[in-house]
This record gives sequence, structure tokens and C-alpha cells, in this order.
Amino acid sequence: MAEYSSVTGLENVQFAPLQKKGKFFVPTEILKYEYAINMKVETETSTEKQYADNKLVDLVVSTGSTKLEIEMRDLPMEILAKLLGIEQDNNGLYLFKKNITPPWVAMTFEGPKANGKSRHVGLVKGRFSLPGDEWKTKEDKTDFQTIKLSAEFVDREQDDLFKVVTDEDAENFNLDAFYKSVFGDAYKDTENSSSVDIGKGA
Repeated sequence: MAEYSSVTGLENVQFAPLQKKGKFFVPTEILKYEYAINMKVETETSTEKQYADNKLVDLVVSTGSTKLEIEMRDLPMEILAKLLGIEQDNNGLYLFKKNITPPWVAMTFEGPKANGKSRHVGLVKGRFSLPGDEWKTKEDKTDFQTIKLSAEFVDREQDDLFKVVTDEDAENFNLDAFYKSVFGDAYKDTENSSSVDIGKGA
């Protein structure tokens, strides 16, 4: 059983664009990002109530989509292009067209806990929305401009899974099993991963 210990941070955010192979969408490459600032994840649920003999006798809970909001220090355009389906031409221009359709993606992130261990969370199939831009003139005090992304995740067809969670301080913790459950064959193992680090030097 995992310890009672609060999550104290956010790190190790990773994205994986999905491509359709056969009947299902599967991860292709893993993109690492080091500079996430904060994140909010909320799964929609609804409850239907049944009454009989003038009293509540049953409840049915249904689960909807999972909405995510994330604020980041910055995100290079080449990564935004992969997350949002933006084309790049031969002149290095990123072309935002009217018919942009963001690809499906999977993602994971890690929440360090007060006891030195971490909680790992994975969302297996979702799409990011085009972010807005906010610009502000520089004043006497530096005001850092950040990027805010929103996404909506659903369950994947092959197993009805929409979210994976594991605690490092829990019995039978297996980090490789966690990443393979989210990223499939795109994830090799922690020592031989082919993921691309997009945060370094940003």
C-alpha cells in the first residue's frame, strides 16, 4: 500500500503523437518537455438516480471526457506543429490553415511527493486545441509570457482505457509497465528510450 504523502510538484511531461495502424491509434515517438509550470486535469462524471418506495435505491455513475489545461514556460514551434497538425513549408514558415485537425496524442507526467517518491499519470488518447497568444510590452518589472494549452482526452478503442496512474511507493510498482501501457511500442525502456528531449536549451 502506498504511503499517505501529498504531491508537491510537476515534472517530466511527455507527449506522443498517435498514428492509425490497422484499427487503432498507436504512439509513434515520445517528446519530452522539462518546463511545465502547472496543470489541471478534470474528468467529467454524471450521476443518474433511481427512486422507489419514496426513497433513493440506486445510483449509476457515467464517465465522460477528461479535460486538461497546462501552462508551460514555452514550447518550440516544431513541437506545437506535431501536437496541433500545423504544416511547415520549405521556407520554415508554419502555416495555420482553416482546416487544421490536431492529431490524437497520448501523454504522461509525474508529480513528486513529499516523501521523495512520485505519482505517475498517463492519458492515452486526446487532442490539443489551438492556443491563444498573449503579448505584453516590457515594463520596469519583467513579466514572463507563458504558453497555455488545453486538451480533451477520451478512452481508446482497444481497451476502453482513458487514464493510467501508479505510485512509486506502492507495492509491485513497475515504471516500465506504466510507460508501455500508455506509449506501447514507442516506449522501449528507461535506459534505451528513443524519446526526443524538447526542453533542453529552451
